Amino acid sequence: MQARVKGGALANLAGRWANEPAFLEWLSAIGQPARTADDAAAFMRRAAGVESRAQLDHDAAARARFNSRVRAPYAKYRASAGCI
Repeated sequence: MQARVKGGALANLAGRWANEPAFLEWLSAIGQPARTADDAAAFMRRAAGVESRAQLDHDAAARARFNSRVRAPYAKYRASAGCI
């Protein structure tokens, strides 16, 4: 049985974003059907290729996918929408 990893800063960030109305707006803007925090969390897990957001802090490839597929595009959206 594999030990469960504990999430760190990146997992925490993903959790906060899943609950942000601006994140749900961004998902809608990019054509992702997300209406709830659970939908947003599922999108982030799919984008990063993980089963749990805790893996983002322990898997370099997952972290890179999250950063390029979620973090960078969302940061660009936030900047253009004046959400910084």
